[in-house]
Amino acid sequence: MTNASQVVGQDNRSPLRKAVDDIADGLREWRVWHLLGLNEIKHRYRRSTIGPFWLTLSMGVQAAVMGILFAYLFQSPIDRFLPFLTMSLVLWGFLNATIMDGSSTFISSASFILQSRRPLSIYVFQNLWKNIIIFFHLIVIFFIVAAIYGMYPGWHYLVGLLGLLLFWVNLAWASFAAAILAARFRDVQMIIQNAFTVLFWATPILYAPEQLGGGRATQIVQLNPLYHVIEVVRAPMLENMPSAMNWYVAGGTAIAGCIFTLFLYARTRARIPYWI
Repeated sequence: MTNASQVVGQDNRSPLRKAVDDIADGLREWRVWHLLGLNEIKHRYRRSTIGPFWLTLSMGVQAAVMGILFAYLFQSPIDRFLPFLTMSLVLWGFLNATIMDGSSTFISSASFILQSRRPLSIYVFQNLWKNIIIFFHLIVIFFIVAAIYGMYPGWHYLVGLLGLLLFWVNLAWASFAAAILAARFRDVQMIIQNAFTVLFWATPILYAPEQLGGGRATQIVQLNPLYHVIEVVRAPMLENMPSAMNWYVAGGTAIAGCIFTLFLYARTRARIPYWI
């Protein structure tokens, strides 16, 4: 016997199930977001001689100038400080760009969303993939600096790879949540932009945590989840090991953030086309 809802083509799935299916369908259509992300980068650097490697060059100059200056100001050994600063700037630039671009994902993709019937998560994956490609262009400068100061690849890079996967998961949910909230409340983009200006100084990017000398300043840094999310990648790349606290906070942030974003997406998915 045919169900009445099937006759009229109704979709009886719960909002949570629809959100999960949307994300799963988005992952299955990886060729779409791969091409969209790649084309966005090609379009940005069209007719440029070295293309995205301008970012590598720019990062290299920035790291060299700031590294020499801050090593002098902080009286830090440059052979340890410059690789630290380079890795910190690369990771922060990746994090900042992914979440900032994420906040405009649905708004900038409005024409695609309104004209084609595709999972909305595709556009979030497109933003993440585009910034991952840029990240691989920027990380080159760290390997050059590390090799100059005698830091060569080893088994610790495997730990860094695990940390990088956790870093990507945190970026995925954060950019997804930013995309949803900014589609509903346009002020969210400006709030995120200003918040990252403050967080840049509150997160050990230009200074190492041990330079704080313990006390209240170190305790404040430990309360910042961004420090732990970055440290699980940065420490192994600098031949150190992240602490258990780093793993717990980065992993807990990833789990809590994914659950929050999933329920937020389930609640808002159907309304997003009306908001953009």
